[in-house]
Amino acid sequence: MPSHATQPVVSIDGLHFGFAAGPELSCPAHAWAAGLHLVQGDEGVGKTALLCTLAGDIPPRAGKVHSRAADVFWQHPRASLSEAQQQSTCREWVARRALQHANWSEKDFERHVRGFELDEHLHKPLLALSSGSLRKLWMATAWASGAALTLIDEPFAALDKGSVRYVEDTLNEFTAQDQRERHGSAGRCVIVAHWDAMQHVDWDDAFTLT
Repeated sequence: MPSHATQPVVSIDGLHFGFAAGPELSCPAHAWAAGLHLVQGDEGVGKTALLCTLAGDIPPRAGKVHSRAADVFWQHPRASLSEAQQQSTCREWVARRALQHANWSEKDFERHVRGFELDEHLHKPLLALSSGSLRKLWMATAWASGAALTLIDEPFAALDKGSVRYVEDTLNEFTAQDQRERHGSAGRCVIVAHWDAMQHVDWDDAFTLT
């Protein structure tokens, strides 16, 4: 019997997927256990669409997504925000997201705010933030969510070098080994989509879309 830590958190089988207005894409069967995982591929191969499908935002066109994650964090970094969301302050938006996650850690969120130097922006409405600052906010919230399945798309986009390094260091906290060392178990599955292997990140698994 496999241990709880090595059982898949989410898996796909015979998956055909894609946005409604886009082409139908497919990928081989794959399973992601707890730990830190990369979905790699060039532009247009379906990385974002796959994350949306794993999150349940768009249904598969064929095949299956099997997930035992009761708690999922996904924020599409390029999705349009509603007028109400744009007018919300960062603190208000984060507070609403925190209520959705039973394992939310305010301590971790404040740590990532400091790491990204976001303090001066948290009182501002979302519409006042640059694309880079918004992406930092999404990631700080994702990491603090405690979600069993955490999905992050193109984490380096629009970031300065210091923030890129912070992302690399923080992602490495989610490898299966590091989770065991820090918490006594490897409980979270973090899947990151990016075009290359991000050489300073120690992935538990790398899955390539072509």
